[in-house]
Amino acid sequence: MFEIMSQENGKLALHGGPKVKTTPFGTGKRFGDAEKKQVIEALDSDVLFYVLGSKVKEMEAKLKGMYGLKHCNGCSSGTAAVHIALGVLQLPPGSEVITSSVTDMGTVTGALYQMLIPRFADIDPETYNMDPASIKKLVNSKTGAIIVVHHAGLP
Repeated sequence: MFEIMSQENGKLALHGGPKVKTTPFGTGKRFGDAEKKQVIEALDSDVLFYVLGSKVKEMEAKLKGMYGLKHCNGCSSGTAAVHIALGVLQLPPGSEVITSSVTDMGTVTGALYQMLIPRFADIDPETYNMDPASIKKLVNSKTGAIIVVHHAGLP
């Protein structure tokens, strides 16, 4: 996945050696004009609470149409989303949930809120995601769910 460039002559690009990175860095800008427009519309609506506002309902409707879903519920956070997803499964207390050891605390909190036991899979050193072989070793009769975490945009 990651290729390390070796340099025979040992020169840095600054001193005439080959460039290691040939693609441009991102701008660091997270939001563009489309996002600004949406924020202004939300502010102009004078209703920012997500349950009563229109933006979440618009997003839910678009996602339902895009993916052919009967139901779609926006959440206030990723922690809430994990909590809801695990709650819908109605797993018995004490069931185990396999997840990544490199994750946000919200992944684990959602499981703990449901009285589930988190089990942590080892990480693949190439992708920093859960190692499938490690997941396989952790699966047992108490396993109720696997929460897959994609680390740093590396699926």
